[in-house]
Amino acid sequence: MNAAPRSVMPQGRRSKRPTANSRVTRSRAAASSMPTHLPSITARQKVEKLNTAQPPVPIWLSPLLFLQRSSDIVTFVLVAMTLALYSWTVYTQQQWSQEYRKLENLQRDERHLTTTNAVIKDQLAQQAEKPATGLVSPSPANTIFLTPAPQRQVRSNSTNTADPEPGAKAPLGY
Repeated sequence: MNAAPRSVMPQGRRSKRPTANSRVTRSRAAASSMPTHLPSITARQKVEKLNTAQPPVPIWLSPLLFLQRSSDIVTFVLVAMTLALYSWTVYTQQQWSQEYRKLENLQRDERHLTTTNAVIKDQLAQQAEKPATGLVSPSPANTIFLTPAPQRQVRSNSTNTADPEPGAKAPLGY
């Protein structure tokens, strides 16, 4: 069977010389040069199955194939570990930056509070020096001495259920 397309025009009618209109004729001939007769598909043809069996692998190639597979696995694991380490590094750097900014803000606030405290102390000292406030400078003549109060006896409850631990005493006062 010939695979080359055949012209629709019979061979006797073809002109040997090209004409001015030969380009249009060629394109029409190429468009209509589709084969009109296709082989029938209804005929039962036996389809051969391709050989799917792989050829035997030489002995010297087996270790190389194993080495390739294992290096692929090792490469995959190393890439995964690298990505995990990189993401952990980026995350910790971001966390550190945020915490460092908080530390700087707290230090700035501490400096402001210290400055404000010093300014308030200075203002109080200046006000205390003015005679219109009625404050008196401390001297032994205007010192007040207080006598300590007598000690009270502790009442004991007769319904002691458990002895308190000796180390867990609450402070008496400040």
